[in-house]
Amino acid sequence: MGGVGIRRVGLVGSGRMGRAIGRHLLEAGWPLVVTDVDPGACAPLVERGATSAESARRVAAAADLVLVVVVDDEQVRAAVAGPEGALAGARPGAVIAICASVRPDTCRELAAQAAPHDVHVIDVALVRGERGAEAGELLLLCGGPAQVVDACREAFAPFATDVVRVGDVGAGQVAKSVNNILLWACIRADVEALRLGRALGVDPRVLREAVALGSGANRPLAEWGQHRLRWPDKDLEVALALAEDAGVDVPFVRALQPLMEGLTVEDLHDLL
Repeated sequence: MGGVGIRRVGLVGSGRMGRAIGRHLLEAGWPLVVTDVDPGACAPLVERGATSAESARRVAAAADLVLVVVVDDEQVRAAVAGPEGALAGARPGAVIAICASVRPDTCRELAAQAAPHDVHVIDVALVRGERGAEAGELLLLCGGPAQVVDACREAFAPFATDVVRVGDVGAGQVAKSVNNILLWACIRADVEALRLGRALGVDPRVLREAVALGSGANRPLAEWGQHRLRWPDKDLEVALALAEDAGVDVPFVRALQPLMEGLTVEDLHDLL
């Protein structure tokens, strides 16, 4: 598969993340065809020049690369392998990129279903959240054959500053799960540490600036107040399920999940 094979992009899912990704693609001049279970969700992209389609099957029939930006495993399976899914319309050589946060074995299962049709399914996990999508600065953690990931890099560039292939299909989801554990762990630890420092008489802003120069520095601390805390429960549930499947004991992650449940954006802003 050559790098010139991707000329038209399809988007399945036009929620917060998908809409931001689609906007960057259109601004970069990529032909874009979109669909969503809520037809009205596509309107902002259609107004910018995208073509709407009735289903993922219709999207795939018109695209070389289909980005699946939906919510969960069930929606991904329907969007890829359902009766009106992308596989039903994809041409040989097309790429279906699973951008939703799902289980690695879901990605491998769908890749195996696509292979006899000469369609490539890869996982492209989105990191840096809505802020990254809005700014066009996502990190993509990709799992799949190197030549397939490389063929998509030009199409990824409008909405991602970093594209990292971490292994075979499913590996991108594993890497995202690892990233999410560390993200939520840092945020929870930062909250408790800053609260303690404030109680002992030091301004949290001064503490953040000082710690940024020390061995306790971490990215959430440097970006304090910007995180929206949308998915900690889902992310940690996925991590715990993967750990159970792998037979790995993760007592810290188990303890972290209930600690994140009560944390709000207001708690972070209180420590600005």
